[in-house]
Amino acid sequence: IDYIEKYYNNYKSLYQSISIFDEVYIEKVEWKSVQQCSAFVVNQTIDLNGLYNDFNHIKSKYIDLKERFRGIINHETSSCDDCNLQDNLDDSDVSDDEPDVKNKHKKTNKSIRPDHLWAYLLDGEHLPSLRKLVEFVFAIPGSNAFCESVFSHMKCLWNNNRTKMKHDLVGAELKIKMNTHLTCTEFYDYLLTKPNILNKIRSSDKYSQIAKMPRIYQ
Repeated sequence: IDYIEKYYNNYKSLYQSISIFDEVYIEKVEWKSVQQCSAFVVNQTIDLNGLYNDFNHIKSKYIDLKERFRGIINHETSSCDDCNLQDNLDDSDVSDDEPDVKNKHKKTNKSIRPDHLWAYLLDGEHLPSLRKLVEFVFAIPGSNAFCESVFSHMKCLWNNNRTKMKHDLVGAELKIKMNTHLTCTEFYDYLLTKPNILNKIRSSDKYSQIAKMPRIYQ
């Protein structure tokens, strides 16, 4: 417990600062909070004047979209819910408490993830300063689940029979395994059309150390 509290206290200011981007009602976010959050970005230089202009632009865009489409979206969602409910309910489902039945089946969860919202608002916009800050905030994982999945994949790739593989090769296999959308057969057919890649696959450069076996002469 002492270690956890010590670790959290060291990064308490950072966590409190980036928590503003968990707010999906962006009109509530204040410029002062955004400015404080930008102070934690040390690897990149963020122009505060540009960040101020970017933030005001995206805030105005959010408010405009909310005013223009909120009523339409709510109306269409409600209509779709009623239509889907009517299709799913037969005569045996209808009773004197029909309004209660409808309310029971209606979907009320219309929340949106903050990272999805910011990605939507930034799409197609040239806002370099704000984009740097948003990328910094959402690059911090909320849990270690993704890292654990990477280690799980790597354990299968780097087994006792393949201990001489270079780190670059393991990384390349992970990228292929986690990012490709091809089946094994499709990926095999793709490799057959790439002779340069096949030559590299057959070479011994992928090993960090080549075992020198003595030749046996007959």
